[in-house]
Amino acid sequence: MMLTEVLKGTDDGVVVLGDLNDGHTSNTLNILTAQPNYILSGLDQGGSDTALYAVSRLQQYRSDRDVYYTHIYQNLRESLDHILVSQEFYDNSRKRQWAFKGMDIVNDHLNHDQHDEDGSSDHGMVRALFEYRPAKA
Repeated sequence: MMLTEVLKGTDDGVVVLGDLNDGHTSNTLNILTAQPNYILSGLDQGGSDTALYAVSRLQQYRSDRDVYYTHIYQNLRESLDHILVSQEFYDNSRKRQWAFKGMDIVNDHLNHDQHDEDGSSDHGMVRALFEYRPAKA
């Protein structure tokens, strides 16, 4: 796989983002991310060389008060738009270069159906914030 080749054996940070057209619990997303183990106990075990971490999951570990959906179809709210990051962006990775600060979703415009008429998107926008803060060896 091309993405695995980019990730494996490097310390280059990788970000994959966009409309993946699948929910955060889908098999497709699990295959794409390689289902990393989210270890929350510090830098001694965290990080996976070829896995991607879903920013939505990083946000859930901080707060579950936010409703996370980026698309509405037949009154079903779902998350089709994702940001996935390599271990260089994962707080508990030994190879962390960027610390996760939070995630925002802009989705208020999804609550009306005139997207074609007003030119708005039928998808919400996902934004992740990181700050440069390498892990201490």
